[in-house]
Amino acid sequence: MNCPEVQELLSAYYDGELDEARSSAVAAHIETCAECKAELDVFAKLTRLTESLDAPAPSDQIWNQIQQHLHDSPTTDQTGKDNHHTTGRRNFFKWGGVTLAAVFLLAVGTGWWFFQSGREVKEHQHNLQQFTAEFGQYLDLFTQDPSAAQQFLLAKYQNQPLQEGQIPEKTGYKPFISKGLPADYRLESAHLFKMPCCTCVQAVCKRNDGSTLAIFEHDNEETSEWFGDRPNVCIACKDRKCCLVEFDQQIAASWKRGSHYITLIGVRDLDEVDRFVTWSNKHQPTATN
Repeated sequence: MNCPEVQELLSAYYDGELDEARSSAVAAHIETCAECKAELDVFAKLTRLTESLDAPAPSDQIWNQIQQHLHDSPTTDQTGKDNHHTTGRRNFFKWGGVTLAAVFLLAVGTGWWFFQSGREVKEHQHNLQQFTAEFGQYLDLFTQDPSAAQQFLLAKYQNQPLQEGQIPEKTGYKPFISKGLPADYRLESAHLFKMPCCTCVQAVCKRNDGSTLAIFEHDNEETSEWFGDRPNVCIACKDRKCCLVEFDQQIAASWKRGSHYITLIGVRDLDEVDRFVTWSNKHQPTATN
């Protein structure tokens, strides 16, 4: 098993839900992989944290509503017999108690929902911060060894390889690379990546001289998730607004194409950016259905 496969199974492994064969395979991998062991430790910490939490207390406003509800509940006629008084009190406590319990459970459930939502937001923000750091590593690797940079991405994120004829079928639309590439470029590989920021199509392309260019097509605009605090500038490339980020004498460029965004990694100069923008303008995206 590799790291992505193991990390998908860690939750089920921690909960004891895997069959014996897969559980043994995961355990064997964890013994030799510090990264996956650290991920497993996170599950343990989250579990301990969750178990230590008290149920969120209802707010004063909710308690006031409960008291008002009980105060306004109709009482039994006081002119009846003693057993009528007893029955009325019994019914009051029976139904009043049910109402109180229901409102209390609603209050606790609502508080827990808000707590969970807040935790999910923080978790998502943490994942995005981690993605920014990891993509920064990818950029640094790309300038030195594009093949190693690609292997880094494949190991980090869930992905599936795409064959040229399968790309529209797998993505639900016709990405940039499904129309081919400008002259002097050829497609070496394509993958569908599921990243914390988005799901994207990535293509590794080769120039005629053998050098590498990477193309990402994604549905999120916020490039700060991709490039962090690296200096950037937005300019007009042909008729498109392009955001450019320089890293180690290479350029990353992003612009909008239909409802998606194209990001090039490893561009040499603005002429090359213009060439790809012109190509994308000639081949606008369409849905597959």
